[in-house]
Amino acid sequence: MNTSKSVHAWERLGWVWSLIFYLSLFLPFAYWLALGEATPAQRYLAAALTGAAGLVHWLYVFVLPRRGVQVRGDLRYGLAYAALITGVMFGLIAIHDVFFFVLSSYFSQLFYFLPTGFSIPLTLAVMPLLASQANDINSLGAALRQPVIWLWLLAGVCGSLVALWISAIINQSNQQHALIAELRRTQAELAASERAAGVLAERQRLAHEIHDTLAQGFISVVTHLEAADQALESDLPIARRHLQQAAAMARESLGQARRVVQDLRPEVLDGSSLTDAAQREADKWSQRTGIPSRVTATGTLLPLHPQTEVTLLRALQEALANVHKHAAARQVNITLSYMPDRVLLDVQDDGSGFPPETHIQSDGGGFGLIAMRQRAEALGGSLLIESSPGEGTTVVVEIPRQHH
Repeated sequence: MNTSKSVHAWERLGWVWSLIFYLSLFLPFAYWLALGEATPAQRYLAAALTGAAGLVHWLYVFVLPRRGVQVRGDLRYGLAYAALITGVMFGLIAIHDVFFFVLSSYFSQLFYFLPTGFSIPLTLAVMPLLASQANDINSLGAALRQPVIWLWLLAGVCGSLVALWISAIINQSNQQHALIAELRRTQAELAASERAAGVLAERQRLAHEIHDTLAQGFISVVTHLEAADQALESDLPIARRHLQQAAAMARESLGQARRVVQDLRPEVLDGSSLTDAAQREADKWSQRTGIPSRVTATGTLLPLHPQTEVTLLRALQEALANVHKHAAARQVNITLSYMPDRVLLDVQDDGSGFPPETHIQSDGGGFGLIAMRQRAEALGGSLLIESSPGEGTTVVVEIPRQHH
């Protein structure tokens, strides 16, 4: 029996089982000594037998398991233990009938250290021999003619059936323990896989984040610098204005890059609602591009999960960047629709449009609308693009509220 912590109740309470064994062994010995009927030779023999049984039990239950020896389940150890305990029991009973009290724990020893295929036959064989000792009968044949012998056999059969039932419970518990251990290993492997997938998803998210901040900012910086270069010889005030806007965009992109590294919410969202952030983003975009924009909110403005707000704001930034690069629009209408079960972002322009089968991607890195779609789908949402040549483009991002 292992003294270390175990999930099995019969192992955690093993000390109780050992205590019962020692009580059944030493109490009758002490009582017999108190009777004063024993001869010196009998006392020495009974003390030797009792001490040997107690020492072997201590060795099997406490010493060997601590040294890594699997006593229980090893037939060699079990047979050796059963032979010694059986010999001790018969030796003590031969000295005095008071040692029949040892039987209160003897049979549990057999069933604990031996498989049922060995413990049950041994029990059924020992029972009639014990009965013959109890009735002081000199031969087994004579003992079998005594009714008490059959009572002992019946007791042995009933005890064996109980032992089989307990053994089945223990085996089922061991199987459940093994299944639980396997489940824990599987959960650990799944957790490791989820962590690896989370790392990959986080890398992808950061790639999208960098694209949505730095790439768009650099595109705007390059656009203003090119415009300034063209105006240097013809219109210095316009060139200076483009340089100032390029410097402002560079500073803003630097600030957002720092926030990406810190994995914080976009600066434009700090301390404000998504509608207010969208309005400020549209205003800044209009100042940079000269294209008028209008932001409208409908429905009840309920709080949203930060990741939802970030996703919608990034989608707005990407859509506006695409309008500036591709649409040649004169007006952009932005609508945020707060519905009971979902939130919608509509970005509609009156630009040149494109054929429905054409897929627009942003420059440098190939994320663009692909990143926008992946962000929405990660939250259980979707991205819809409606466009046709000469009739403008509408980008719709939908995210369900149940994912907030």
